[in-house]
Parts: sequence; C-alpha cells; structure tokens
Amino acid sequence: MAYADDLLAVAQDLAALDALNPREATRRRSISTAYYALFHLLISEAVANWQRADQRYILVRLFDHGPMNTAALSKISELNAYFNGDPPSGPRRMLAENLHNVASAFVAAQQARFDADYNVGKEVTGTMMRRQIESVRDAFDSWRAIRDEPDAQMFLLSLLANKRAAAKEGKPQNYSKGKKRKAKPSR
Repeated sequence: MAYADDLLAVAQDLAALDALNPREATRRRSISTAYYALFHLLISEAVANWQRADQRYILVRLFDHGPMNTAALSKISELNAYFNGDPPSGPRRMLAENLHNVASAFVAAQQARFDADYNVGKEVTGTMMRRQIESVRDAFDSWRAIRDEPDAQMFLLSLLANKRAAAKEGKPQNYSKGKKRKAKPSR
C-alpha cells in the first residue's frame, strides 16, 4: 500500500498548497491524484494475493478503469439491496457498510477525476477538492477495516473482470460457444 498511501499524501499536500495559493489546476491535480490513490490501493491489495511476486507487475496491468467501475457499481447495487432488507447491526452489516463506502468512493472519485482532468468547463472549488480527498481517505480506512474478509477479497477479484465480461454486466464468459476461425489459405 505504500504507493497508494504516497499518492493520497500527495493529494493532501496539493490541497494544502491550494490553501496557500488557490489555483484551479492544483485542485484538479489533487482530485485526480486522490482517485489514483484509491485505484492503486485496490490494485495493490488484489495483486498482493498473487503468490509469484515476480509476476505481480504483469497482473497490475490487467486492471482497467472501466471494468473496475462496473464492478463497483454492481457491488453498490448488491449492497443497497442488502440494506433495503434492514439487516440487524453487527459484524456482517459493518462489513457491508465499509465495502459500500469503498465501492461508492471509487465510483465518485473516478467521476471526479474525469471531470477534473477533462471537463475544464466545470469549475473545481476548494470545497469539492477537500470533500473528494476526505471521501478517499475514508475509503482507505474502510478498506483497512475489512481487507481480510472473504467478501472484501471477492470484491477485489471482481475488479479484474475483463472488458468483454464487464460489457455483459459481469456474466461469466462462455468460451465454448465462440466462433471458430477459418484457416487462412496458405500462399
């Protein structure tokens, strides 16, 4: 988690710099950096489970922003349905609340990062920046509280869904029904 923690610290440093010398570019960079802190936290936690440390750098490259967002939205929906059942207080509910916080913060941070990086027509205020950093910091705390739980580990696995599977809303791939390629004629 060291890199993710460093990115969150950089986002906070940029926020402190903005307080001294307010600039929209600083606020935008801070919001973007906060998102990448959470993005890398989740990825580093997932790849830490891979036994071969020398291959983890390859696994890191398999994570993609879009499918991660889809997985987080799916988890939010699943947890909202759980909360609608008015579950009793206790460890299971606390796990669900923390996981919901992580998934929700990820989705919100990704949208905020997109706006900060690409929507230059939208003003980014210091309040928006501080709220976004606080949301990501809370997600870090929530993650640390649940990181060893099986449901949290399954969430990490869901973030690795490939693009095709994410487009099918998380439905498992059925490779046996794929089209067979015709052999190219040799010249």
